[in-house]
Amino acid sequence: MGGSEDIPSSSYQSGFRIYKLIKEGPLAKGGAKEFIDFIIPPPQVLDKPNSFNDWILSISDKTITLKLYSLLYRNFRYIEIKTNPSGSKDGILGASVKYENFENADKNLLHIISVSENSFAKNKLGLIPEDDYIIAAKPVNTPIIPLNKAEFNPIEILNIIINSNIGKEISFFIYNIKNGPRIVETKIEKGENDEKFVLGCDVAYGALHGFPFAFNENESNINMNISKENENKEDKKEEIKGDKENNNNNNVEEIKIVEEKELQKNVEKNKELIEEDII
Repeated sequence: MGGSEDIPSSSYQSGFRIYKLIKEGPLAKGGAKEFIDFIIPPPQVLDKPNSFNDWILSISDKTITLKLYSLLYRNFRYIEIKTNPSGSKDGILGASVKYENFENADKNLLHIISVSENSFAKNKLGLIPEDDYIIAAKPVNTPIIPLNKAEFNPIEILNIIINSNIGKEISFFIYNIKNGPRIVETKIEKGENDEKFVLGCDVAYGALHGFPFAFNENESNINMNISKENENKEDKKEEIKGDKENNNNNNVEEIKIVEEKELQKNVEKNKELIEEDII
């Protein structure tokens, strides 16, 4: 892992989110889930996340019990795995991870509310209204960039990613409440007569549009209302279509594409925060 990840205020609400699993790797065999599970290392590692690599090396080629946090079930569990030896091409655990605050991860993502016909969102990403969530993105030759960050809201992060990578390939990490995680790779292109890139969908984020929650693994229906106490919290609903007219609803904000210069400055500022490795 890189040594300069964004450290949330409380390390004990943080872990290393699993974004990719190597098929037949230790974590995959142990039942870990992409996008959903966070590796929770010992407290001394969470106090100093830069020591995560050292800890991973220390558990190589061993049978260990690993603590995970599930974003879907909002609980902790333990799995037993046999790690790979150091130097394995698939990594010691067989996964790509990012250091994140799991307490905020259910809110710092984008819930797809509606999708325009013949839009990039529909034709290229295959986004499904109500069922899909955008979790992260990965421009070509760039590590995964989660939308779960403290310094920007998810809309700002996605705008930075898209507008800094026009004409390039981007992988979108999407979670569907019925079918689970998927990764869609596509090229970000503007139409011949378009001044700005248009994604073509309405999105929302916040407590009422958070990551789905299931009470237990045997539950067939996912509870989309996380808790009654969240019902009065303000959510943010925005449309990724460049400039749009003001809406009288105070919970609907005007979204404007940030100047390219400002976007690039933000990308440079956060380069050290978007590192990724196979561990």
